[in-house]
Amino acid sequence: MPTISEVRQKFPQYQDLSDDQLADALHRKFYSDIPREEFNAKIGYDAKPRLSGRHLSFEEGAEMLDREERMAGPSGTFGAATTSYLNSMPIVGPVLLGTAQRGAAALSSALNGESYDDNLKEAQAITEAAQAAHPYVSSGAGVTGAVAGTLPMVVAAPAAFGGGSAGLLARSGMSMLGGGVVGGTDAAVRSGGDLDEVKQGAGWGAGLGLFGPAVGKAVGAGARKVADAYRTAQAAKAAGTRAGTINQLAKAIAGDGLDDAAVRARLDTLGPESMIADLGPNTRGKAAALAAMPGRGQEVMRSALEARHGGANARLAATVDETLGRNVVPSEIERGIEANQQLLSPVYRDAFSQARPYDITAITHDLDRSIQTLRGDAQRALQRVRGMLNVNGQNVVSNDPRVVFQTRQAIDGVLATEANPKVISALTETRQMLDDALTRAVPRIKEADAAYAELARQREALQRGQSVLDHGRTAPRPSELAAEVQKGALPQGMQIGPSAVPLRLSQGARAEVDRILGSNANDIARLNKLVKSDGDWNRARLSQLFGQEKADRLFQVLDNELQFAKTRDVVTRNSETARRQQHIADLGGSEDPNFARNAYAAGGTSGAVRAAGVRLVDKLANSIMGGRREAANVSLANAMVSNRTALVDAIAQAQRTGQNPALVEALAKSLLLGSGTSGAR
Repeated sequence: MPTISEVRQKFPQYQDLSDDQLADALHRKFYSDIPREEFNAKIGYDAKPRLSGRHLSFEEGAEMLDREERMAGPSGTFGAATTSYLNSMPIVGPVLLGTAQRGAAALSSALNGESYDDNLKEAQAITEAAQAAHPYVSSGAGVTGAVAGTLPMVVAAPAAFGGGSAGLLARSGMSMLGGGVVGGTDAAVRSGGDLDEVKQGAGWGAGLGLFGPAVGKAVGAGARKVADAYRTAQAAKAAGTRAGTINQLAKAIAGDGLDDAAVRARLDTLGPESMIADLGPNTRGKAAALAAMPGRGQEVMRSALEARHGGANARLAATVDETLGRNVVPSEIERGIEANQQLLSPVYRDAFSQARPYDITAITHDLDRSIQTLRGDAQRALQRVRGMLNVNGQNVVSNDPRVVFQTRQAIDGVLATEANPKVISALTETRQMLDDALTRAVPRIKEADAAYAELARQREALQRGQSVLDHGRTAPRPSELAAEVQKGALPQGMQIGPSAVPLRLSQGARAEVDRILGSNANDIARLNKLVKSDGDWNRARLSQLFGQEKADRLFQVLDNELQFAKTRDVVTRNSETARRQQHIADLGGSEDPNFARNAYAAGGTSGAVRAAGVRLVDKLANSIMGGRREAANVSLANAMVSNRTALVDAIAQAQRTGQNPALVEALAKSLLLGSGTSGAR
């Protein structure tokens, strides 16, 4: 049982009760079952009244004690929170609290029959008792009420309290003015218009309002960073990696000037074999650093790059087959064409079975006249042709159509290799005359000629196709090739249906691409140069033969493989020196063999000691942190060699910073402004 002095010490609000009044109230309320003398002895009361302040009646003391007891319970907690919340609202707080107390007094008067004034005093006394019994609850509710009363003003008129897009100085000035008005008005309401209180309230409000925009922005930025970090961590978890890994990748990608859309477009263009490491110089540099550090991260990085490099030839071959068609061997196609030409022999025999003798003396006379006037190779060529038209061993012109046919075939053989334009002109004119004679002498020969000529054109087109990607003067311009393809598709003579010349052109080009690929597959840069050339002509040529979409697809894959090779070169080759130095250090060597000597030269014995200490600390730190660093490197390496959608989404989240939460900024401002009002202070 506490002594009376301990009761007074614990409950200073009982100072208006004398010792006898307090002892009587305690005995009556709590210890009536104990004899009074025994009770007095236990609480240290000698039954001599000692007054402290104003004397209260026994009934008043008992009532106060009863009220304090009730206020210490749950009802007091609720009352303290409610009344403090209402009273702390700026400007309207006293009005709201007074309204609540007067309402309670009016209701009590109707129930207990006592006067309204007595019940109002009781309500006010209960408020004080509840707040005194629960100081922490009262303080918390007071802060909440101040914010709740100020927040609507900040939200409704943000410009008046430092919101908007103006500069920080201008917004701070407006917030100071708004805070001063709120603080001064609140003080005026609470003090009944006391000028000193009004000045003090306005000063507090203006001072705290001045810092409102800066504090609100800082708090909002902090809340934004926390929210961004949480979202990044969740995205990293969904991607199966670490938040630290995502942040490192986001930083490297931002250094390459790539946003989310650019990253996705780049990876999509590079295709399924792409990696985060391919995106730019910064990502390649980070990958090179991983490849230079011994450990599991290095193995992951290098293994992935080497595996991708090993599949380059297969990917290129598959793409060429997909875009340019099945590979062909020109010599095999030529043999097939020659075989088909041989199959035409029965057709010719059938045509000549119905042939009749034909007089070609008009042609031979024309040749004789030309031979008399021509000189040089052209004259000699016509002399040979003129001799072919005689009966064998006689100086007599033959009238057998077969002789004419064989002479025409001989002329074709000469024209195939002749380069002298005079000879070509003379022989071409002669051939035409012989061909006309054959048409009249052997009516069905043109059917066989058409089939034979088509096969001959196909063979020429196959050879031509193998030169369309050349870079020399004989290679066709894109416009010339387009004209050749268009003209080659048209049927010639008595041929029915489109020609296969365009097909043979494309097969020749396809064979040439395969030859280039087979000779340079391990040198992606050279392969790109040979197939693509320095300009756009080869792209246009391949588009003419295979279509724009397929040509673009082939060139894109070549570009991709070139990018992959570049990444591999940067990551694996440029990091060899650093990797070698790191391995030397791991094996007990030193990256700098003159380290100790230089340290001694710079600082003497003390410098050498300090340097040795620094190195020892570094080794201890590396030993302690080695496991964490190894795990972080492995996580980063796995991410570097990936292009998973979830990983890209996580990187995008890390790059995406949200706006400062407006509500958080408003709450911070409201808290400051509310703290400047009399109710909150």
